[in-house]
Amino acid sequence: MSLLTETDLAEIGAVLPRLYAAVGWNTAKAPDWDVFRRCCHRQAVLVPMGSGAATPVPLDAFVAGMEGQRASGAIRSFDEVELGHRIEGYGNLASVRSSFVATIDGIDRRGVTFAHLVREEGRWLILAAAWENEREGAPLPADLI
Repeated sequence: MSLLTETDLAEIGAVLPRLYAAVGWNTAKAPDWDVFRRCCHRQAVLVPMGSGAATPVPLDAFVAGMEGQRASGAIRSFDEVELGHRIEGYGNLASVRSSFVATIDGIDRRGVTFAHLVREEGRWLILAAAWENEREGAPLPADLI
Protein backbone atom coordinates (compact mmCIF):
# COMPACT_ATOMS: atom_id res chain seq x y z
CA MET A 1 0.00 0.00 0.00
CA SER A 2 1.27 3.46 -0.82
CA LEU A 3 -0.50 6.72 -0.13
CA LEU A 4 2.11 8.84 -1.87
CA THR A 5 1.86 11.00 -4.98
CA GLU A 6 3.59 10.09 -8.23
CA THR A 7 6.03 12.95 -7.53
CA ASP A 8 6.79 11.50 -4.08
CA LEU A 9 7.35 8.05 -5.57
CA ALA A 10 9.74 9.45 -8.19
CA GLU A 11 11.67 11.46 -5.60
CA ILE A 12 11.88 8.58 -3.14
CA GLY A 13 12.86 6.15 -5.91
CA ALA A 14 15.80 8.37 -6.86
CA VAL A 15 17.37 8.59 -3.37
CA LEU A 16 19.05 5.17 -3.10
CA PRO A 17 20.44 5.15 -6.67
CA ARG A 18 21.92 8.62 -5.95
CA LEU A 19 23.40 7.35 -2.68
CA TYR A 20 24.82 4.24 -4.39
CA ALA A 21 26.42 6.35 -7.14
CA ALA A 22 27.94 8.80 -4.64
CA VAL A 23 29.70 6.15 -2.55
CA GLY A 24 31.66 4.67 -5.47
CA TRP A 25 35.29 5.23 -6.33
CA ASN A 26 38.13 4.02 -8.51
CA THR A 27 41.56 5.30 -9.52
CA ALA A 28 40.00 8.07 -11.63
CA LYS A 29 37.10 9.08 -9.34
CA ALA A 30 36.70 9.79 -5.64
CA PRO A 31 33.43 9.21 -3.79
CA ASP A 32 31.15 12.24 -3.50
CA TRP A 33 30.56 12.35 0.23
CA ASP A 34 28.66 15.65 -0.02
CA VAL A 35 26.02 14.02 -2.24
CA PHE A 36 26.04 10.94 -0.01
CA ARG A 37 25.36 13.09 3.07
CA ARG A 38 22.62 15.05 1.25
CA CYS A 39 20.76 11.76 0.72
CA CYS A 40 20.65 11.21 4.47
CA HIS A 41 19.08 12.82 7.50
CA ARG A 42 21.78 14.47 9.64
CA GLN A 43 21.18 11.81 12.34
CA ALA A 44 20.94 8.85 9.97
CA VAL A 45 22.02 5.43 11.14
CA LEU A 46 23.46 2.94 8.65
CA VAL A 47 23.46 -0.75 9.51
CA PRO A 48 25.64 -3.17 7.54
CA MET A 49 24.73 -6.79 8.26
CA GLY A 50 27.93 -8.29 6.87
CA SER A 51 28.69 -10.28 9.99
CA GLY A 52 25.08 -11.42 10.36
CA ALA A 53 24.65 -9.12 13.37
CA ALA A 54 23.38 -5.55 13.31
CA THR A 55 26.20 -3.03 13.57
CA PRO A 56 24.56 0.44 13.65
CA VAL A 57 26.91 3.19 12.49
CA PRO A 58 26.22 6.94 12.58
CA LEU A 59 26.50 8.68 9.20
CA ASP A 60 29.84 10.44 9.78
CA ALA A 61 31.44 7.30 11.21
CA PHE A 62 30.30 5.32 8.16
CA VAL A 63 31.81 7.90 5.79
CA ALA A 64 35.05 7.93 7.80
CA GLY A 65 35.26 4.14 7.70
CA MET A 66 34.69 3.95 3.95
CA GLU A 67 37.13 6.79 3.32
CA GLY A 68 39.70 4.99 5.47
CA GLN A 69 39.37 1.84 3.36
CA ARG A 70 39.79 3.90 0.18
CA ALA A 71 42.74 5.93 1.47
CA SER A 72 44.58 2.86 2.77
CA GLY A 73 44.04 0.91 -0.46
CA ALA A 74 42.12 -1.82 1.39
CA ILE A 75 39.47 -1.31 -1.32
CA ARG A 76 40.82 0.04 -4.62
CA SER A 77 37.51 0.28 -6.48
CA PHE A 78 33.90 0.27 -5.38
CA ASP A 79 30.84 0.65 -7.58
CA GLU A 80 27.22 0.15 -6.54
CA VAL A 81 24.12 0.13 -8.76
CA GLU A 82 20.45 -0.43 -7.96
CA LEU A 83 18.80 -3.43 -9.60
CA GLY A 84 15.22 -2.70 -8.50
CA HIS A 85 13.12 -1.33 -5.68
CA ARG A 86 9.72 -1.33 -3.98
CA ILE A 87 8.31 1.68 -2.13
CA GLU A 88 5.60 1.96 0.50
CA GLY A 89 4.67 5.11 2.31
CA TYR A 90 2.23 7.35 4.01
CA GLY A 91 2.38 11.11 4.42
CA ASN A 92 5.95 12.02 5.37
CA LEU A 93 7.16 8.43 5.86
CA ALA A 94 8.41 5.92 3.32
CA SER A 95 10.10 2.53 3.28
CA VAL A 96 12.16 1.31 0.35
CA ARG A 97 13.40 -2.20 -0.39
CA SER A 98 16.21 -1.83 -2.88
CA SER A 99 18.36 -4.55 -4.41
CA PHE A 100 21.85 -3.69 -5.58
CA VAL A 101 25.00 -5.05 -7.09
CA ALA A 102 28.22 -3.79 -5.56
CA THR A 103 31.44 -4.39 -7.47
CA ILE A 104 34.36 -4.30 -5.06
CA ASP A 105 37.79 -4.65 -6.63
CA GLY A 106 36.18 -6.43 -9.59
CA ILE A 107 34.06 -8.88 -7.57
CA ASP A 108 30.27 -8.56 -7.75
CA ARG A 109 28.15 -8.86 -4.62
CA ARG A 110 24.39 -8.49 -4.68
CA GLY A 111 22.24 -7.59 -1.73
CA VAL A 112 19.17 -5.85 -0.40
CA THR A 113 18.86 -2.55 1.44
CA PHE A 114 15.86 -1.70 3.61
CA ALA A 115 15.67 2.07 4.06
CA HIS A 116 13.31 4.26 6.03
CA LEU A 117 12.93 7.77 4.68
CA VAL A 118 11.31 10.89 6.09
CA ARG A 119 10.26 14.06 4.34
CA GLU A 120 11.98 17.01 5.97
CA GLU A 121 11.75 20.55 4.60
CA GLY A 122 10.34 19.17 1.35
CA ARG A 123 13.12 16.62 0.76
CA TRP A 124 13.09 12.84 1.19
CA LEU A 125 16.01 11.75 3.38
CA ILE A 126 17.24 8.38 4.62
CA LEU A 127 16.76 8.20 8.37
CA ALA A 128 17.93 4.58 8.70
CA ALA A 129 19.15 1.95 6.26
CA ALA A 130 20.21 -1.65 6.80
CA TRP A 131 21.57 -3.98 4.15
CA GLU A 132 22.67 -7.56 3.76
CA ASN A 133 24.48 -9.33 0.96
CA GLU A 134 22.99 -12.25 -0.92
CA ARG A 135 24.33 -15.62 0.18
CA GLU A 136 23.87 -19.28 -0.63
CA GLY A 137 20.36 -20.32 0.33
CA ALA A 138 19.16 -16.70 0.47
CA PRO A 139 18.89 -15.35 -3.10
CA LEU A 140 17.60 -11.89 -3.89
CA PRO A 141 13.80 -11.66 -3.95
CA ALA A 142 12.55 -12.13 -7.54
CA ASP A 143 10.45 -8.96 -7.35
CA LEU A 144 13.59 -6.87 -6.77
CA ILE A 145 15.75 -8.08 -9.66
